[in-house]
Amino acid sequence: MILPVLFALLQAGAAPAQPSADSIGPALQRIADSVVAARPRMPGIIIAVESKSLGRRWSVAAGMSDTARKVRLTPEQPVRVASNTKTYVAAALLRLVEQGRLALNDPLVKHLPADLDAMLRRDGYRTDSITIEQVMSHRAGFNEHPAVPSYVERLRTDPRYHWTPREQLRWLVDSLAPVGPLGAQFRYSDSGYVLLGLIVEQLTGKPLGPAVRSLVGYEKLGLTRTWWETMESTPKGTPDRAHQYLAGFDSYGIDPSFDLYGGGGIVATMSDMAHFLTALFDGDIFERRATLDTMNAPRSNEMAGYGLGLFGANIRGLRGRGHGGFWGTTAMVFPEVGITIAVAITDQNESRQTNAVMAAVLQRLGAGR
Repeated sequence: MILPVLFALLQAGAAPAQPSADSIGPALQRIADSVVAARPRMPGIIIAVESKSLGRRWSVAAGMSDTARKVRLTPEQPVRVASNTKTYVAAALLRLVEQGRLALNDPLVKHLPADLDAMLRRDGYRTDSITIEQVMSHRAGFNEHPAVPSYVERLRTDPRYHWTPREQLRWLVDSLAPVGPLGAQFRYSDSGYVLLGLIVEQLTGKPLGPAVRSLVGYEKLGLTRTWWETMESTPKGTPDRAHQYLAGFDSYGIDPSFDLYGGGGIVATMSDMAHFLTALFDGDIFERRATLDTMNAPRSNEMAGYGLGLFGANIRGLRGRGHGGFWGTTAMVFPEVGITIAVAITDQNESRQTNAVMAAVLQRLGAGR
């Protein structure tokens, strides 16, 4: 139910048709405060916004970072962004395409290590026919290892266990069959992005985190608080990572390898994540506009049009493009109005409130209807 949140937000009053830049920060703070007040089980929320027309960026927070110790959540605390990572991985792969080191129609067999190729073939995956593009768009017939109940249950029974990507792929092939004919259907797959992460490493000769950093150009974009857990050092001066919850279970101490190798892995502030998406759609990452068009073009109707590491949302009559992550992160750019919004809700069970939050933000900015 999102009605309690919507009711609370609407009590703040109608947005001005053309809000002043100085009024937006306090208005966003009221939204964040209202959401937490309306959802007593929600630990906290961070909202980051960029407006191209106003040339401004804002970030606000409400609630607790650590509910056990009663530590307040702050706007620039980083979080594990989980599947939002897929957008970064897809952008890195497309940079490799621009460099001529990869083609979207390349079969997996061309780039996979021999042992992984043999393992997948034994499970019925036709790696000589599955293409890089099909894996990026979740149309390769892959199931996914997090769909195995015992895999997720291990979060609770052995949260410090350190996974390797090959173990995760072994968990997939030993537990689940391919989901259907190649290219015939959409099936969201973290396992597919683990394979893509291994391909990035093979082509660059670097660990996945540093490889994506270089290909995407974090430094050029000013992404100073975005990094890959365990593969890169935490940037100096960065606040402690916020605690993120699953129905009250604190995931802070879970070994990051649970979701690290391409399906997830990045830690970032919401302001950095919003800026990454703004830069992507402004053409600051790719050499050619056509590359962004290729990335953004939907390959199926699922998830409001999944492209290559991007899906859609329709909010207040505006079409957004971006991605979401398991632990409650979502980032969307609304190109029609030049607004980007990134939200972290720190309990996964409350993340369904995100669209209502984005609608309230767009209303405050006088965007949409």
